[in-house]
Amino acid sequence: MHYDILIKGGFLVDPARRINQIGNIAIRGDRVFFTDSEVNATQIIDAQDCYVMPGLIDFHTHVFYQGTENSISPDVGMLPCGVTTVVDGGSAGAANYEAFHRLVINNSVVRICSYLNVSSAGQVTMKYPEDVNPLYYDTDKIHFLFKKYRNSLIGLKLRQSKEIVNHLGLEPLKATLKIADDISCPIMVHTTNPPGETSELVKLLRAGDVFTHVYHGTGSTILNHEGKVDDSIKNAREKGVLFDTGNGRTNFAFSTALMAMADHFAPDIISSDMTVMNLYQQPAFGLPLLMSKHLAMGMSLYDVVAACTSTPAQQIGMLGEIGTLANGACADVAIFRLEDQGVRFYDFKGENIIGRQVLVPQVTIREGRIVYKDIRFGL
Repeated sequence: MHYDILIKGGFLVDPARRINQIGNIAIRGDRVFFTDSEVNATQIIDAQDCYVMPGLIDFHTHVFYQGTENSISPDVGMLPCGVTTVVDGGSAGAANYEAFHRLVINNSVVRICSYLNVSSAGQVTMKYPEDVNPLYYDTDKIHFLFKKYRNSLIGLKLRQSKEIVNHLGLEPLKATLKIADDISCPIMVHTTNPPGETSELVKLLRAGDVFTHVYHGTGSTILNHEGKVDDSIKNAREKGVLFDTGNGRTNFAFSTALMAMADHFAPDIISSDMTVMNLYQQPAFGLPLLMSKHLAMGMSLYDVVAACTSTPAQQIGMLGEIGTLANGACADVAIFRLEDQGVRFYDFKGENIIGRQVLVPQVTIREGRIVYKDIRFGL
């Protein structure tokens, strides 16, 4: 059988299939196939000394490009980073989601799924926050959109910060959960500077809900007064709540992250929360830099890759199609070098740590087509 591309000799990292070994994969059309030997192919990519993994999934981004002030162009921001699928974290709401779907989702190389902001306007401007008063939730329109766009909408998004909810406290979260129960979808909740204790917030979440900005350092965090991860957080994880980094510009603090990691509380999902304010800039830059930061904090490469492939793919409901190199899966592939290079990782408070390795994207393949290639690769 003839294939279009053979990627040979790379170190395959595919947590969905528990593969962590040198091997070959082949691509025919838009499908990927595992092969124990070399096969006939039109193009051969020598991946020796490289890591070959499923196309990365950046589970928290903002890509309603030119529809909101903080959104980036998904193809420009993601393909050079080995990212082939993104989840928009509530840029659009009921009033403008269809424009987002028509203008951006349908016209991007990157696959885009989305959480729908429970506020109708979404995060349209950086001048002021969205209105999260439950009186203004457009419940009927939300139901309509989830029925019409069930292949791209995966849940509801709410920013539950004190400066956004003001006197409403936890009422926006409770109202959001009510809608989510009615349409049988999960929610993603932004948790920085909550109106009260984080333990109160997390107890309301259900299995499949996502607690994003897990390592934020503003107001009540996931840590208790002894600097350990609070029991309410551990209990939520046991219940099935997922914890996402959502690094962003101001949503990650080493003062929280290093203590949590010391208490064996690694994130389920590593994401960038990418916006125009942090694209290709510290402290976020792009998903490969954030993956490298988690390596520096003690996570294994295998676990880091799982947090950017198989775990988010399962949350999206597409495990087996994306987030894996399994036979017949979509041919979304990312090739990286893990280079020995000192790099300083920062947070928004100016605190930093030094890592010794950095993941450098070499090739990105989306649906069987090379869509990014480092100029030095293969020379």
